[in-house]
Parts: sequence; structure tokens; C-alpha cells
Amino acid sequence: MDLFENPFCLLGLSARSTREEIMEAADVASLSWDPDRAADAAAALTSPRKRLSAEIFFLPGQDKAGAAWILGSYQNQIRRVEPCRWVSALAAVNITAAALSRLVDDGLGMTAYGVRLLSNAFESADAKGVMAFINSDRQLAGIPAVPSISDVEEEMDKLRLYCREVVKGALDRLPSRELTAAADQVVLTETDRGRRPPPVLVRDLMEIYDLETKAFFDREEANVKWLCWALKATAADKGQARKARGMASDLEKVLWNWESVAAPLLTFHESTGGMHRPTVAVALAVREVAVDICKPEESFGLGEILMLMLSRIFAGATEVSEIAEEGRRWIVGRR
Repeated sequence: MDLFENPFCLLGLSARSTREEIMEAADVASLSWDPDRAADAAAALTSPRKRLSAEIFFLPGQDKAGAAWILGSYQNQIRRVEPCRWVSALAAVNITAAALSRLVDDGLGMTAYGVRLLSNAFESADAKGVMAFINSDRQLAGIPAVPSISDVEEEMDKLRLYCREVVKGALDRLPSRELTAAADQVVLTETDRGRRPPPVLVRDLMEIYDLETKAFFDREEANVKWLCWALKATAADKGQARKARGMASDLEKVLWNWESVAAPLLTFHESTGGMHRPTVAVALAVREVAVDICKPEESFGLGEILMLMLSRIFAGATEVSEIAEEGRRWIVGRR
């Protein structure tokens, strides 16, 4: 639910507004816009269960004046996303999501920064703390308290899905290369270059990125495997040594392009202890051809060059580095 579609916003209220204030605001609103819409908004805010969804997607901890000031600051398109240090963690999530969805001329730097701010805000908004804020507002409004933490957790799951869509929308507005660079910035920073587990929204971001790059990796994996087959066939002909080295150079260019797209996923998998299976499949294909074309009489042949190339291109990917090192040791051991 977008902040500006929230029933509290539509009626010009806050989470501290009483039933009487809600009904009065709905009566006033019905005179200037659709009466049914005004009645629906009032019904959502006077039902304790329906109200919880509106509270989760709004600005807990803010009175009417504070909510109006915040909404006025983010209602139109903006050029910067700023940290929200003066509000509750949940309010920061909703403010940052509204800002990120309204960025204009949003280059990769500001988009990546906004995604990081949203991720950090969501990570700070634990259900127990959120429930305490909401019940504090409800006490001031004369509304029965939320009885169960599970109700809050259920609505927080919906908020997570909404934030996921906001992140996807912000990244989709970028050109493809900037999108990859923005995703890479986010993952590198939020996982400390793969040394710590990612926040939940970064996991969601990588799930989206993985799905949207699948077609690229399927296509390029087939391309790499064809180049490996062609290189093996060419290297078998002693008179084609120069051509084989040229094909190895072509393979290197393809792998560098692969790495530029895979970089966010490789860092992400380093932080989770997993692996990017398409990259591992490509690394195994390159190792196989390197082993097949190595010649014991060569002190430093094309096979060893391929393994060093692989380890250099995918230096940050532990799984690939191990594949390259195993191949290099096998080749050296044949001398």
C-alpha cells in the first residue's frame, strides 16, 4: 500500500486519531470526493483488525501535524532519498519506500543509496517494536490494543512484499548496465563484500535479479560451451596454435562480460555460503577444455593460461577459484 493511498492519508489523519475524528473527517471528505471511498476509509480505520494494515503502512509515532508535514514533503517527485533519523523504524520504512518510488532522474548512485536505506530501515523494524508503537498510538486514540504479535508479523510480511516491489520498480527505471552496478553496490555494502549475511530485502533483491538475468546466463552459458568446444578442436591441430590463442582471447572477453552481470550474485552467494550454479557450470566447462588441451611438454601452455584467466576474472568467487586452482594443479602435475 503506497503511503498516499493509506486511509489515514486520504482522510488527513494520524494513527492517534480517535473514532470521532475519523467519522468527522469522513463526513468532510464525502462532500469533496466519492462518498463511498470516504466511507470505506473510515470503516478501515474504525475496525481494529482492518486498521492494523493501515497502521503498518503509515507513520506510527506521529501526531496529525507531524504526519501532515511528512506527507507534504514526499507527495511529489523528489531528487534525493534521505535517512529518516527522527521517526520510528516503521515510519522510516514507509517514508523511504515513498521517496524511492518517486525518485526522478535517479542515477545508479542515488537508487542504490535509497535501496540500502530501505533495507536498513526494514531490518530495524522488528515486530515487537512495531507492536509497541502501534499500541501506544492506539491508547492515545482510544482504540483497543493489538492482541497478538502474529497479527503484526502477518502485516509485516505484506509490507516486505510491497518494499520488494518498490525496489524492483526503482531498479527497473535504470538502464541495464546501471541496474547491475546499483545491485552490485547494494550487495557489496550490505554484506561487507560477502563477509556477512545479507538483510532480508537484499535477499529479495537478489532473488529478483537472479530471475531477471536467467535468460542472459542461459544464452551465454551456451555461447561459452560452444567456444570451449571450438577451442578444443582448434588446439588439437598443431598448426593452429595462433588461432587457438585468439579463441582463448575471445573466450576471455565473454567471461569478463559474464562476470560483470554475475558480480552481485557472486557476492551474494559468498555471503550466504551458496553458489551461483550457472557460473560454476561455466567454470567447469573452461577447466575441462584446459585439461584436455594441456600438453606435458609445454612449460606454460594454453591450458594453464585458461586457468589463470579463470581465477583472475572470478577472483572473488571462492567456488570458481577452487575450480581454477584444481585445474592448474592437475596441469602442472602432468609436466
